[in-house]
Amino acid sequence: AEVADDFVTVAESFLGTPYLWGGVSGFGIDCSGLVQLSMRMAGKDVLRDSDMQAASIGTPLEPGTEYSGLQRGDLVFWKGHVAIMTDAKDMIHANGHTMLVSREGLKDAVERIGYLYGGPTGFRRP
Repeated sequence: AEVADDFVTVAESFLGTPYLWGGVSGFGIDCSGLVQLSMRMAGKDVLRDSDMQAASIGTPLEPGTEYSGLQRGDLVFWKGHVAIMTDAKDMIHANGHTMLVSREGLKDAVERIGYLYGGPTGFRRP
């Protein structure tokens, strides 16, 4: 099978896919499934659940003031959630808010998610 060069490009190909808790296909996908499937298609096997991903993918990252240290491909974790940075300011994630795989500004997401669930719990660079 052909291996993709960039797992973020793979993730972006799922934009608009319905959110489905436990899903890991084009019919429906959840946040950690998006990370797992995208990385698998780029030749890297990672664990299934966001808490396991937060403990095992790449290296921990200090995001810097106002998240200025983030770049394409970095992962942002919340309690029970993960998103993929598409550039320094925007992320892609399968989420129950839009019920789709969608693009969202990181700062907007931090504010929206934080209101209910608290801020990011960690950042990793694959």
